[in-house]
Amino acid sequence: MTDIIWGTVTKIISINSFEMNISHQKDTNNDSYQDVEEIHFTEIDIPSIPVDENSRNIGEIEQNLKDKFIKCEISGRNSENRLVCSVSHSGAGGY
Repeated sequence: MTDIIWGTVTKIISINSFEMNISHQKDTNNDSYQDVEEIHFTEIDIPSIPVDENSRNIGEIEQNLKDKFIKCEISGRNSENRLVCSVSHSGAGGY
């Protein structure tokens, strides 16, 4: 099973990474996560953000992710200790 966390994006780091305040974690997660984690996203399912990294810009990422409540499906950690995730809107009711 994939670990899943939810939270609010607090800071944009780059066109494919951000900082997030984690407010919810799936009960069946294999690992536990800090209250604040840096996220590196490899996939994004948010219509207003281009799938192709080369078509994105920081302003676009900030406008569409900052202060938004999102869902992250975690596949691991990278060499910078960021969580590697697939990111999407959290959906109705927050989950």
